[in-house]
Amino acid sequence: MKLGHAFLILSAMTTVMHGVQGDKQPSASLRGLNKRELAFKDEINEYTNGYEENLGQCEGAICGVWGDPHIITCDGLGYDCQGAGLFTMMKNHLYDIQGQFVHVGAAEMRKVLGWNNFAEATVTNDIIIDYVEQTTDVDADNDVPTMQFSFPDLSDHDGLIPSEKGCRPGFYFDVDMQGQARSVEDSVVKCRKRCEVVEGCTKFSYWGDGGCHVHDDNSKSIITPDSWSRSVAGPVEKCGHPEKAMARTGAEIDMARVFGNDNEDEEGPGCPFLFYENGELQDISDLEDDGYLYGGPGSDHSAKLDGYNRIKIVHKTKSDSISEIMLEVDGTGPGELWSCHWNLWVCLPADEQEQFKEFGVGLFGTPDGNTQNDWMDPTGQTLALPSKNKKGKGGKGTRGQAAFDYCHDNWCVSQDDSNMVYPEGTSYDDHKCVDEEYIDFNVENDACVIEAEKIIENCADKPPLLVHSCQVECCYGGCSTFDQIEEEITTITTLSENEEDIIFDINFFTPPPLCDETYRHATGETACPSTPSGIVKVQHQTAAVPTGEPIIYGIVFEEAKDDNVGRSIKFRVDNPFENNADIFVRYEKKVGAFANDPACESMSNVVAGCDLEAPEIEVGCIEYPGVEPFALFDVYFASNEDPFVLNNATPETEVEKCCKPPDYNSGYGVIKYTFKIECTCSDGTGDNDTSSV
Repeated sequence: MKLGHAFLILSAMTTVMHGVQGDKQPSASLRGLNKRELAFKDEINEYTNGYEENLGQCEGAICGVWGDPHIITCDGLGYDCQGAGLFTMMKNHLYDIQGQFVHVGAAEMRKVLGWNNFAEATVTNDIIIDYVEQTTDVDADNDVPTMQFSFPDLSDHDGLIPSEKGCRPGFYFDVDMQGQARSVEDSVVKCRKRCEVVEGCTKFSYWGDGGCHVHDDNSKSIITPDSWSRSVAGPVEKCGHPEKAMARTGAEIDMARVFGNDNEDEEGPGCPFLFYENGELQDISDLEDDGYLYGGPGSDHSAKLDGYNRIKIVHKTKSDSISEIMLEVDGTGPGELWSCHWNLWVCLPADEQEQFKEFGVGLFGTPDGNTQNDWMDPTGQTLALPSKNKKGKGGKGTRGQAAFDYCHDNWCVSQDDSNMVYPEGTSYDDHKCVDEEYIDFNVENDACVIEAEKIIENCADKPPLLVHSCQVECCYGGCSTFDQIEEEITTITTLSENEEDIIFDINFFTPPPLCDETYRHATGETACPSTPSGIVKVQHQTAAVPTGEPIIYGIVFEEAKDDNVGRSIKFRVDNPFENNADIFVRYEKKVGAFANDPACESMSNVVAGCDLEAPEIEVGCIEYPGVEPFALFDVYFASNEDPFVLNNATPETEVEKCCKPPDYNSGYGVIKYTFKIECTCSDGTGDNDTSSV
């Protein structure tokens, strides 16, 4: 694979991170997809898993590839094809469509980011569309040309990310300007612009999760811990100016048309793309907005720029039906972390569905309304889809492995069948499928720009069809906007939960069991095996502590989180009495890196014993130089029926007013305990005991 193509880096799901700009806004309900990925207002209507979708002028069945690459067949089967190389997307009586996938991570990025291996994701760098059905039998010169859409070779680029030139990756500044809190911005450029409008701001820090901090000259530069999200920092006059940094390389780029991307409202270049007709590079550098790459108004066959980042390809078939293809340019610009790539959507006309059912092969499946026969070999012979327990080739891996094997074993394009025009100085050998080992996606991957815990936390409650895409997107920087995307999706469609239609493994985060009738997990005695005396101490009490199960359990040590949250500790509170009781926990929550604010958790009528619904409480740790961090909190138990509480409560003990307790009458008793909990184990590991889980 050509190194320059590998350099075109893009988030696997960057397409869902930003709303469509320009004259048309997204609106669709294709199953499992969000507005940004698949919807174009007035062009794609509601998905019905058949030949009743609409893409522009075409009514028929829609197939697509976007991002990772994620694929949805014309029948609605969803799977990932994370291979690198040239693949057959679709082959039938109308089309032979091929796509070149390149790695998200490249050698240049290892140098810039310290990545130790390629990211698992790949993205679509080239699309080659051969219209097989020709409408003329008289003059071959009038045949529709093979069209190729490519991003140019940037292999001579110096390895620096344009918007980060002048910044220091892996550093941040320690003190925010007075009165200036953390904000969330979409990019380094937007964080820099925020700094520019704040009087006295001279530098800024930007994080992979979108966190933006502005600073004056009183702040100091600090190395970002390895476990935190990726950060960059620098002076406002040097950092975040892509327009000053983008290198132009190669003669081909002079013939490219610069098209829009997610940075349309920012400074810096868009995405330059190349257009080939029958293998000949066309000079489209001066093509006007909404201009025609091929054909013209009223043509039976045309390719036209549409808005700021789309290309519409329309074909009138021999049956007088309309087939339409939509290409979308996405990404944040050449050389950026998440650079330029194509999203592709194809509409096969309903009038010709019988012909498509007779023969239709490729990654987009057999368009006959049946998801379960959408995997086939090049002859059209149906291949079994992997079940949840089905492994990949040789019994290895997961359904993701099986999908990877399926793509490589069946749809890699041979040299004889290749329709691709190779960039100057390259050949088929630079673009053919790469023989590589499949690596399943993991949030713990060093390539993720956001720490694993944040990825899990952000995606744990997503619908099944979105958990995987959410985790991938968060890995590559899209956590900050995924909630908005989820809301958009769920308001326009009911997401499929049919595992037979989702060919990737959905890895839900399942926490260990907190308790059962006889056991509490991660108590003061078990959370830190290296601290035999336990990490929870009673500092003050108005009555004896009842014997039996511990009050505090489910302890989780929280290290300082990235740029904006200091060290804290999480736990749950048990009702240790025989009868129900109201519980109030008065504590301080962490605000920013160092400050704590008072807070209170109120739980009414808590059952005795194990309560699986007990809320998790996160308390900010107190940190002094030379002292191990610790947390203090008060726990109040109030009851009018439990004999232990009634017999041991003192009249002067009342629940702190800030907890807003009800007005308890004389029939109630209140007991108060003040706990101190250590925020690290004595050996500094902060690890929980999971051996007995």
